[in-house]
Amino acid sequence: MFGVIIGILFGLYVIAAVINVIGVIIGAVFSGATFILAEVFSGEGIVLGIVIGLALYFWLKKRNAANMG
Repeated sequence: MFGVIIGILFGLYVIAAVINVIGVIIGAVFSGATFILAEVFSGEGIVLGIVIGLALYFWLKKRNAANMG
């Protein structure tokens, strides 16, 4: 009985550690994405934001025109 309790506690510990690692990874991804977006659309990077936006617009326009016919 004692071994079962120890096994369950160890399993819960492993599950909590895995959830913690996944949370850290997801947090890092969103933190990085937020930093990049803040830089691109800030006062210093507004030109870069406009260039990226125009490039995406024309790329999507070309891609959609190619898919239509």
